[in-house]
Amino acid sequence: MDRRSALRNLGWGAGALVVTPTIMSILQSCKEAGPTFTPLFVSPAQGHALRSMVDLIIPNDEQVPGAVALGVHEFVDLYWKEVLASDISELEDPFMKPSLTKEQDFIKNAFANFEATFKSTFNKELADGKPEEFDQLLAKYLRASKEEKLGYDQALYAYLGELENNPSASFDSDAQNYYLLSSIRGLTVMGWKNSETIGETVLWYDPVPGQYKGCIPLSEAGNGKDMSL
Repeated sequence: MDRRSALRNLGWGAGALVVTPTIMSILQSCKEAGPTFTPLFVSPAQGHALRSMVDLIIPNDEQVPGAVALGVHEFVDLYWKEVLASDISELEDPFMKPSLTKEQDFIKNAFANFEATFKSTFNKELADGKPEEFDQLLAKYLRASKEEKLGYDQALYAYLGELENNPSASFDSDAQNYYLLSSIRGLTVMGWKNSETIGETVLWYDPVPGQYKGCIPLSEAGNGKDMSL
């Protein structure tokens, strides 16, 4: 399966996130990556890891720019800073029980845990990490077996349950890494698919959609490509 086909099958990973006007404005502010990346939410070392992993998730090829070329790593960092709640009170909802975690702290703690995992695995600082080392950790967690993913889910539920009575509850290290890297993958796919360049040149783009036609040849409906909104 080529990279473009695989990305179409990854649509569910981005579909769990609602693309609001706020998110689109953040994405549009990160159109192209510059030569340097100065993160606003994570540390410089974590920014290096983030950029490397985003590039591994959707790299460049001969026809299509990858995620880093479109500044998606900057989008992920800004999304965490501008969209995630920094305090539990920001998550209060009259119809739903508020989250027990501060979303920004959840990401910061998860990245600190990932940094510790990287150091113990490769005996070096995160800032000195190489693509092949980040690729090894991405493969370990994102290609985990169904049984391993079930274990990560159970660890998350156990952590949230303990958190109700113990604010200092600890989260299983592997499960924490899994949810961090899953978040990065989902945001990377969403940011890449919703960028202006990909929307207009790679996906099925129709700036003025016409009437609904329920039975037409696939060739008249983007040849199976997702439609750019």
